[in-house]
Amino acid sequence: MSDEIILTVEGSTAVLRVNRPGARNALNWTAQEQFAGAVEEVAGDGRIRALIITGTGEKAFVSGGDIKELRNHPEPAAAARLNRVMRDALTQLGALTIPVLAAVNGDAFGGGCEILTACDLRLAAGHARFSFAQVRNGLTTGWGGTGRLALLLGQSRALELLLTSRLLDAAEAYRIGLIHRIAPEGEAALAAALAWAEELSRLPQAALAATKTLVMAAGERPLTELNQLETDLFIGLWPHPDHLEAMRAFVEKRPPRFNGESTTD
Repeated sequence: MSDEIILTVEGSTAVLRVNRPGARNALNWTAQEQFAGAVEEVAGDGRIRALIITGTGEKAFVSGGDIKELRNHPEPAAAARLNRVMRDALTQLGALTIPVLAAVNGDAFGGGCEILTACDLRLAAGHARFSFAQVRNGLTTGWGGTGRLALLLGQSRALELLLTSRLLDAAEAYRIGLIHRIAPEGEAALAAALAWAEELSRLPQAALAATKTLVMAAGERPLTELNQLETDLFIGLWPHPDHLEAMRAFVEKRPPRFNGESTTD
C-alpha cells in the first residue's frame, strides 16, 4: 500500500489515515481503492478492537472526491466506479462489529461527511467545519450518506443540511448531534480519539459488539424482530465469562478483569 492511505495499529486500535494533505485529503482513484482495502484488512484482523479514521494535517479530515482528477472523467462509468468502491467500503465499515471512531482533524466536506456518517462515534477538533456540499456541486450523495444522515439526525434536519450545503462549525455540529465530542482545547482530535478507543477496549467486547448489532438493526427491522434479536443476544451473553466476571467483581467490590473475547458462542 502506498502512502495515499496509511493504516497503522497502536495497541488494539487501528488508525486509518487519509494522507493527501496537499489535496486537502481529497480521495483520488488510488486513495479510494486503498481506503476500501484498508477497511477490508481491518475487518479480517480479529486483534483489532477499534478503528479510528482521520486525516493528515490540521486543515482537512476528508474533502470528498478529488475534483481535479475526477473532472477528467465525465462518463457514467466513472461515476459508477466511484459510487461502487466507496459505497461498498462504507457499507463494510458500518458493518464492523468493533467501534469505528472518526477523529475529525479539520474540514469534512462532501464525501468526507459521508465517511463521517458511517462512523459510530465522531469526535472533532474545535476548528473543524462540516458541509454536505454535494448539491452545490450538482450532485446527490453517492456513498450512502443521505440514508445514514437521515437515520442519524432525522429526515427534516438531513434535508436542510443536504439542500443548503451550508457550512457548520464544530459547535453547531455537536449541538445537532452530527458529532459526539469536541476535542479539549490544545489536544489533537486523534489523541482524544485514541484515548476514547482505549476506554472502549477495556469494556466487555462481546457485549460491545452485540449492542452495536442491536442499534444498527433498529433502523432496519420491525420492532418485534428487534425485540427477538435483543432477547437472543441477551440470553447468549448471560453465561459469557465477561458477564460472570462483572457480577463477581460487583460482589467482591473490585474492578472487573475482562478476557476480551468478542463472541457469544
